[in-house]
Amino acid sequence: MKRLENRVVTSAVVYPVMTRDDRPGELLMGVFDGHGRFVEGTATDRRSGLRGVPIPRDLLPDIAEADVPEAIYAGDLHMHYGHFLLESLARLWYAAEHPELPIVWTAAHHWGDRERFRSWQREILEILGVRNPIQFVTRPTRFATLHVPDIGYRYDDWIHPDHARFLARHSGPPREPGRRIWLSRSAIDSDVRDVSAVFAERHLRAAGWFVIHPERLTVREQLDHLARAEVIAGDEGSAFHAVLLLAELEGCRLRIIRRRGPEHRNFRTIGEARGLEQDFHSLPGQRILHAEGREVMKVSRNAIALLDALEVPRALPLPPRPGDQAAAAFARSLGVSRMLLVGVRTAYSAAVSGVRTTLVVSTRLEEDPRAYRSLENRVEELPFAQYAELFVTAPQPYELIRICGDEAAHVLRDVDDTAAFADSNTIWVLDDDAAGTAAGAALEERGGFTVQRIPSAGGGILRVERA
Repeated sequence: MKRLENRVVTSAVVYPVMTRDDRPGELLMGVFDGHGRFVEGTATDRRSGLRGVPIPRDLLPDIAEADVPEAIYAGDLHMHYGHFLLESLARLWYAAEHPELPIVWTAAHHWGDRERFRSWQREILEILGVRNPIQFVTRPTRFATLHVPDIGYRYDDWIHPDHARFLARHSGPPREPGRRIWLSRSAIDSDVRDVSAVFAERHLRAAGWFVIHPERLTVREQLDHLARAEVIAGDEGSAFHAVLLLAELEGCRLRIIRRRGPEHRNFRTIGEARGLEQDFHSLPGQRILHAEGREVMKVSRNAIALLDALEVPRALPLPPRPGDQAAAAFARSLGVSRMLLVGVRTAYSAAVSGVRTTLVVSTRLEEDPRAYRSLENRVEELPFAQYAELFVTAPQPYELIRICGDEAAHVLRDVDDTAAFADSNTIWVLDDDAAGTAAGAALEERGGFTVQRIPSAGGGILRVERA
């Protein structure tokens, strides 16, 4: 493959980035030489997303003189983690060889002098050994001499091996056999995620996985987690692209949950360049809540598809929690045929009650949702109101509804939300604990309900009926 090269342009004018409503899908930008000719390869070169095109120079006619005579053109500056890694660093292989020259990034023209580098961006440059002075261009600026290196990465289908070697700088701790990490998106300030992932992450932790929130860590801390892991899994996102910065990837496997449809091609490009073993999964049972291009917000009904995709062994049922045995015995004594359980920590009372039709809807489930084979397709790990809104078209009444919660307000909320799944004969069962007792008292005070305590050695329950 041809080596990466650098061109030198004299009396070069660097333009900031503009977008216009009358030029949809375009990034207006670029460098022009002393004769006013566009310098090829200085607009963002992509195979997807907004594409760079030469800016009409009359849009920004005033040209400032640079305060340095010579600089390196670095292209478009991105404040998004993934785009910074892949696109804003694409020419810095040359900057590392010439630390005495300033780096010039072209930025959005409306930034003015307000925008500053993020701490994680400076940390990445430190990892790469880039110590050059930095400038942002937010208005047309003329440089006497401008170095224009070739891009080492083209979003999203090509990376030059020399650039891949330049990026692979971080030598982290040795890989630990059997160590599995999940790159969580559950805490990011974005709706581009599976909004129910936090419930699945509870099961991954129980199975011995380390759940990592990259945005809460420094870049080096992230890289050390990646370096130690034998398996790196997570929802499709930019955190995976950090593997480019690792010096050693042998023995590492990536397992990526797609957002919607095929995965982004960047993953294939990076994986092939670094010889990564990686596989991709589209999970059944997900519901798309909102989608615009690659920005997808979704919800999973439970963690079962994820646990199966990651080959997490099925765990055994947990011992019954207080109230589980009493609720199961109460259901058997009534001889009910339909039972709904909301907010339970285990599915014990559904599995052993002998009730023909049971449904578990809980965000508090502590045991593997696959623990009881008899409950296949009968476990939902969502807030009850969300489950009912998204997945129920015609509610059918249950004879017995058990509701558990950490707080009385949560128990009362779920009593109200399950009212559409009850008829005049429905009995609610609450745990005889602080939250259940307070909720029962509130229901009696509200009026229209009677509450009866049923003691039991394994934790009592409260029988709640409409008066």
